[in-house]
Amino acid sequence: MGASDLRVTVDGPKLRCVLDPALVLGHACGLKLALGLTRVFETWLPRSFWQVLDASDLLNADGLPQSGLHPLALSDWTALRDGTDAGSWTLRWVGDNLAESQLRSGSDDSLVDRFEWHAEALLGRQPPQPAGARWCRSFDALAGAHDALALSAALDGALILCRATDAFGPPGPARVLSGFSLPLRQLPDGDGASLLAAERAFVRQAIAAAGLAALLQSVQHACVVHALTLPPSGDASNDDSQDPWQHSDAWWYRL
Repeated sequence: MGASDLRVTVDGPKLRCVLDPALVLGHACGLKLALGLTRVFETWLPRSFWQVLDASDLLNADGLPQSGLHPLALSDWTALRDGTDAGSWTLRWVGDNLAESQLRSGSDDSLVDRFEWHAEALLGRQPPQPAGARWCRSFDALAGAHDALALSAALDGALILCRATDAFGPPGPARVLSGFSLPLRQLPDGDGASLLAAERAFVRQAIAAAGLAALLQSVQHACVVHALTLPPSGDASNDDSQDPWQHSDAWWYRL
């Protein structure tokens, strides 16, 4: 065997990336973007993604232009779900229970419980909703962002890839946190010294290395959000009787 015939592959841990449903279901190339990101990130889908996809016919009863869901994205995702065995997916997700989740290696079985804990506590912070909520009539991007935040926190502050509606306002997950008066800080565009600034540069380079620069450029106002929760001082265990968001911090920045 010659030297040119020898190949060495080193698999290292990838940065965890949670995809906001509003991004991958609301853009024509949402599926292509999600699958492409698995080349450079450990890519996760929150549970609300599947809830929206399963209810897409009902959510779009009033017409696609108002729903926030893109017909091509829905068609692509539905075809992949119906034509591909879940075990062969490169994406990971949290479902209603461990059996309905795709955690793959590298994730512990307690992730589903941690996700449920964070999701329920976050929903408990919102005012009571009337029966027959908006969720049954149209896609609520902010409600979809709840699960993305809960999954980010359950994954120890994993980044959420999302987008803002314009060049001035924050993205959906950040708006959820602000609405609940939870701590949230934006990384200034000119900040080049912080660790988040280093991460932003790394994320940009990883996206370019995956050949997704042009595709993500078409996703206007792409952003990253991190949601991190910490145990109370002196207590390193998760007590599910407590609200994990009482000791939380969050950051966001524009890509």
